[in-house]
Amino acid sequence: MRRLCLAVVATLCACEGADPDPGLHLSLRVPGAQVRGGPVRAGDGPPITQLEVRTPTVRPGQGDYLLAGRVAATAAAVHVGRVGDDGHFVVPTGVPDPAVEGELQWSLRFDLAPTVAPGPLQVRLAAVDAAGRSGPAMTADLTVGPAAPTGDLVVRLSWDAVADLDLYVVDPAGNRLGPDDPNTWRAPPPGAPPAPPDAWRTGGILDRDAGADCDGAGVMAEHAVWAADAPAGTYAVGLDVASLCGQAAVGWRVEVWRGDTRLTEAAGVAWPEDARVGVAAGAPPLAVTTFDVR
Repeated sequence: MRRLCLAVVATLCACEGADPDPGLHLSLRVPGAQVRGGPVRAGDGPPITQLEVRTPTVRPGQGDYLLAGRVAATAAAVHVGRVGDDGHFVVPTGVPDPAVEGELQWSLRFDLAPTVAPGPLQVRLAAVDAAGRSGPAMTADLTVGPAAPTGDLVVRLSWDAVADLDLYVVDPAGNRLGPDDPNTWRAPPPGAPPAPPDAWRTGGILDRDAGADCDGAGVMAEHAVWAADAPAGTYAVGLDVASLCGQAAVGWRVEVWRGDTRLTEAAGVAWPEDARVGVAAGAPPLAVTTFDVR
């Protein structure tokens, strides 16, 4: 993965038509970017020469989804919006691309509103020069997957490219939740009365093993969920890089939610050397963060 920087283009601060509205009424939002009314327009201005779609699926309410690529050197910004929204966002272009002469890098991270229904999602983009001329439009065809699970306590690991990363959470009793043991509740011993149907609610559940076998069809995210009555105490979160699936590096993010309150978050980059010393090789998961539940 090429690391992309975003440089602020001063001329965009006085863009005609810039809207002080942060765009919270739009279903696709780019935090910190300028908002303009109406859809992304196309024209004969500078083109987007490359569009990188790292993963094809996004969840309702997902944040920090990466789009990136290159534009002609005369472009000052990239305009981006969801097809069907009545507004879009203006994102400045970045630094010259070291591998392609006469082109600039660009990147953006968008959030998707939690009310977006599962199904196809079209994101329209076009480059714009300093005079306001739009170039040809491009469309990123994505899929909105099921909404993320909710519960009393949710630990979410997400990443920005097709790869096989694994979430691990150790609860206050020392039980380790992960793809090799996807729940922390235990069945009753032989001879004990049967467990009630909702016995799982007393423990954590891992919702999926995303990216296994480098399958890029689903959302690159895993959740450890305590549906109710998360045990009090200190939890430890780790991750394992099972495979980068040919990627040079993959950005990841961990978020911990107690109901509607975010307790903590952490982010980083997974490198090939992380996969070589992972759980499969006998090493413990990479330590990410700890948090307390009271």
